[in-house]
Amino acid sequence: MMNKYIIILITALCMTAVSCDDFLDERPQSEASTGNFYRNDADIENVIMSCYANLQKSQLYGNFMITMTETRSDNLEDQNPGGNAGRDYNIDKFTAGADNAAVTAMWQYSFHTIMRCNAALDNINVCTNQALKTQYEGEARFLRALMNFNLVRFYGAVPIVKKQLTIAESVNSVREDVDKVYQFIIDDLGVAINNLPKQYSDKERGRATSGAALGLLAKVYLTRQAWNDCKTTIERLFSAEYAGIYGLEPNVLDLFKTDNKLNPEMMFVVHYSKTIVGEGHGFDQYFHNASLLDIALRSGYGDSDNRKSLLETVAIDKNNTPFLKFYDTFDPTTKNVGYDQPVLRYADVLLMYAEALNEISYSGDGDALKYLNMVRERSGASAYKASDLASQDKFRDAVLWERRLEFPLECHRWFDLIRTNTAEAAMQKVGITITKNDYLYPVPKTEVDLCPNFVQNPGYEDK
Repeated sequence: MMNKYIIILITALCMTAVSCDDFLDERPQSEASTGNFYRNDADIENVIMSCYANLQKSQLYGNFMITMTETRSDNLEDQNPGGNAGRDYNIDKFTAGADNAAVTAMWQYSFHTIMRCNAALDNINVCTNQALKTQYEGEARFLRALMNFNLVRFYGAVPIVKKQLTIAESVNSVREDVDKVYQFIIDDLGVAINNLPKQYSDKERGRATSGAALGLLAKVYLTRQAWNDCKTTIERLFSAEYAGIYGLEPNVLDLFKTDNKLNPEMMFVVHYSKTIVGEGHGFDQYFHNASLLDIALRSGYGDSDNRKSLLETVAIDKNNTPFLKFYDTFDPTTKNVGYDQPVLRYADVLLMYAEALNEISYSGDGDALKYLNMVRERSGASAYKASDLASQDKFRDAVLWERRLEFPLECHRWFDLIRTNTAEAAMQKVGITITKNDYLYPVPKTEVDLCPNFVQNPGYEDK
């Protein structure tokens, strides 16, 4: 329940600041008293670090984000109805109810992270270093925007939480209109773009940047089908202001290597380390067996497409445990892999730009085709010709398909199907019939029971 996480928030902040790669190394904490915790720049940074650390957790990008986006979509299939009490299987089969553990945890930990961001923002004036104060505000607003963006796409109308709440305020929360939630996200990202640095030192790489905020804002506009806003936002990333900062990794096979984490394509990722206990990706079941990947996805890569090999499995330990190749970073001591979970890549920006251009004005041989092929050819796949995409609809389908080939297991597919209104047709192809009600998850039962103003999403009233 949200008030549960408000109660434990101060305890969590005062007791831990989980490390997350080099720039999230654990720092000494202030005294565990809410009255004197926020005293200086270091205390605010500790809160910011705890926000980043939350992203690693299994309840967010460590596990459930994949379950709720990739398993929900046509990319992955869960074949174990008994595993985790049917938690992931029911999400896959669209039978998950309001008491589903993953659905509940995603809501709780997203708001938990938002409350940590609000703790930083509410106390930001204790900072004496103006440059750091500006940066920390930008980071908190970026992370709050990311959590709200996920929440509104998963659940629809959600509470807009702008500050730390009392228990009474939490219980009396209301689910705000989706348009208001999106405007709140856009406003937060506007501040983040202005406040955040373009780059950090290598030790601090992985923190939110102004370029990452621009890219996330473009994705928000894309989701809202605000094509011109998406286009102009991305063009700022293409301008001289960001020259030399971002680009495609030349060899797609090098993209996910742990010794290449600082490559210019990774605009924002959730960092993991395989060598630190508790800091790596665990053995998510979906990456053991390539047969869990949809047949159409596995067969969709041409022979020259190097991305195909990333979905092959290799044995990574003495027990010959199979894992997909881009997770081939197993550490036998920690029992973890060090793969960073991408949230935003430069390839995504290029494909968003191609999509926006096509929606604004179809031109079979214009810039939209150029940017689509930049991503496609990088993988070794043959380029599209204008004659291949002879209509706006065909071009639209090609972009969606290319996104599927480029970003399997990166938590985009379900969101792409929803925003393009193609989820029903896609799921029908894998034998599952859904309706528009299934585009959203249920609001967790714990929240509906707690908050008298909450009404359950349509179709889940009895689940």
